[in-house]
Amino acid sequence: MKIIDREPTCWVGFHLTGPWHETAPEGFGRLSKWVERNNMQGEWMAIYHGNPNKTPAYELGIETVLSVADGFQLEDSVASLRLGTLEGGQYALSSVKVVDGNFAKPWLALFQEWLPASGWRIDERPCFEHYRNDGSSTGIWDIDLYLPVIR
Repeated sequence: MKIIDREPTCWVGFHLTGPWHETAPEGFGRLSKWVERNNMQGEWMAIYHGNPNKTPAYELGIETVLSVADGFQLEDSVASLRLGTLEGGQYALSSVKVVDGNFAKPWLALFQEWLPASGWRIDERPCFEHYRNDGSSTGIWDIDLYLPVIR
């Protein structure tokens, strides 16, 4: 675990609302088709909105996105495709490997074990994941978890 300063990141992707275990695969499926059709490259990320301990699952939000250069112009007419910016600032960064399909497990450890003992508080910005590989065929995912923090 380390604390880093991250610059704002422009992205293109899809916003979905509902239980994350349903909306993440759907959003990445849509994003994958768009990326392939447009021959795009960038960081694959999931940006999470809502606290699953306080927000009903049907109200949780997620953006499944690909980072793009500043000034990127959206020329595609795909319904619901959006442009946005992930806020910069201080983040706690944890690099993890998910091998059992349980993507919530490392987040729970971060919130329940690391955060209370760290001296940091969670900030209002959304948490997000950066996928360092596509584990859909192997079941092994290398992921960077970003938790927005303040002192």
